Amino acid sequence: YKESAAHQYSSSANTGPTDPLALERAARLYRSAASVCEASCTWSGQLPPRSSTAGPNSSYSTKIFLGGVPWDISEQTLVQAFAEFGEVRVEWPGRDYTSPPRGYLYLVFQEEGDVTDLLAKCCQDYNTRDSYYYKISSRRMRAKEVQIIPWVLTDSNYVRCPSPRLDPQKTVFVGALHGMMTAQGLAVVFNDLFGGVVYSGLDTDKFKYPIGSGRVTFNNSRSYMKAVAAAFIEIKTPRFCKKVQVDPYLEDTLCSMCGMKQGPYFCRDLGCFNYFCHSCWDLHHTSRPHHKPLMRNIRGLTRARTSHHNDYNVGRYRQDPVRDLAEQFGQTFGLHG
Repeated sequence: YKESAAHQYSSSANTGPTDPLALERAARLYRSAASVCEASCTWSGQLPPRSSTAGPNSSYSTKIFLGGVPWDISEQTLVQAFAEFGEVRVEWPGRDYTSPPRGYLYLVFQEEGDVTDLLAKCCQDYNTRDSYYYKISSRRMRAKEVQIIPWVLTDSNYVRCPSPRLDPQKTVFVGALHGMMTAQGLAVVFNDLFGGVVYSGLDTDKFKYPIGSGRVTFNNSRSYMKAVAAAFIEIKTPRFCKKVQVDPYLEDTLCSMCGMKQGPYFCRDLGCFNYFCHSCWDLHHTSRPHHKPLMRNIRGLTRARTSHHNDYNVGRYRQDPVRDLAEQFGQTFGLHG
C-alpha cells in the first residue's frame, strides 16, 4: 500500500495540474504525505507526563478513549454497561459489519460529571497514571477489563513563554499527531529541535477532544522556517513512535502575485512560499511542476471538520487565524494583548 500511495503522491506532484480540481486533489493527497514521505529529522526522548486527573482549574472532555474492547461486543451492550453513569453514545472508528471491528472506540457522555463518576469507579494504572480500567462483559468474555483514557482539557494548550501576541506568520500546523501527544509534549519536541517556541495548542472537536493536529508558534522567523523546512519529523518515545507532518499555518488571504483574487493555494517550496490564485499558480508553476499546493479549505475535509459545530472550527480551517490564536491564548491563560 505504501508503495502505491507513494507512487500516486509522486505522480500527482509531478504532473503540474492546471485545473482547480486537480490542484485540490494534489493538496488533499499531500495532507496524508506523512505516511509515505521520509522524515528529515528525529526527536527521541521522554515526553512530559499527561495530566492524570483534572485539577481545580481544569476539567475533562466528555469524550473518552476505550481500549481493549472485546471484538464481539455490541453497541447496545456497551451503552448498557455504562448507563449507570449517564446517557452515552458510542463512536467506533472504522466499524462496519464486513470486517472485524477494531479493539478501541470512544464513548461520549452528556456531562463532564458522568466522566468523573466513571473514573471514580475505575482502577487506575499507577505506572502511567493516565490510564484507568473498568470491567465489562460480552457474550464470550466475562468481566473483561477495558482501558479508559480520559482527556484533561489543560493538556490541549501550553504556554512556554508568555507573549503579548501570537503571530500566525510564525506558526506551523502539525498533522498526524499521536493520540497520546499533549500540547506540552509538542512544545518540548519543537523547542528541542528548532528553539523559540512560545505556545502550542492541539485542535479539538466539539467535545474538546483532540483530532490529531495542532499548532506551534515561535518567537522568531528562523525557528519557524527551520520547522517548515523539516516538513516531516519522526517522534520516538518509550510509549510510541510517530511521524508527523509540519506545514505553514495558512490564512485566508489574497493572492501574493496579483493582489486581486483570493489566494487559496499556498506553495510551501522555499523558492515560492506564497499564496496564489488559480491563474497565478498556473503562470508561476509552468516550469515548476514538482511544487506542491497546500490548501486551507478542501471540500469534504473542511465540511467534515466543521459540520459538528461552528465554535470548534480548527487548525488551518479557521476563519480568522489572528483573532483565533489571540483569543485562545488569552482566554486559556488570562493574558490579553
